[in-house]
Amino acid sequence: MIFDAHAHYDDERFDPDRDELLSGMPESGVGRIVMPGTSMDGQRRVLEIASGVPFIYAAAGIHPNCGVNPGDLDRLENYLQNAAREKIVAVGECGLDYYPAQGFAQPAREAQREAFDSQISLARRYGLPVIVHDRDAHRDCFDILSAHRGVRAVLHCFSGDAELAREAARLGFYVSFSGSVT
Repeated sequence: MIFDAHAHYDDERFDPDRDELLSGMPESGVGRIVMPGTSMDGQRRVLEIASGVPFIYAAAGIHPNCGVNPGDLDRLENYLQNAAREKIVAVGECGLDYYPAQGFAQPAREAQREAFDSQISLARRYGLPVIVHDRDAHRDCFDILSAHRGVRAVLHCFSGDAELAREAARLGFYVSFSGSVT
């Protein structure tokens, strides 16, 4: 069985054939999928898809490039508290992204750090792991994660060096390598 721990089937590019694509997953060997939220607007779509497909689960979170608006963290916590909670298995995709933005205004680093720290606190409060987006922000990511002893995390799309991978392992984190490292 294949477990896809990070997929964005809520993306509008899947609108024309999403149902057909998802219905064929089990016969292709895919048994579980986790779809992380990336924005508050997109979170509703992620939960809608997950609630309609038995093998898809959601993660509730705000991507660092989306920024956190007033009230977003309260809304995120409401998702974690309400009936959809049974389909929410993680907090994320959250983290830090210091890569130079191309074509959009990236949230300030301090705002990203505060949002990341707050989302980790929510994950700990609800006993959930965190799906961490870390792009060119390794040291700050690890410092924030380390401040939350006992947090469980998957470092999504990891691009750190071997020493950081060893540090992640020492902290008990899972590390995901994707095409971005090639």
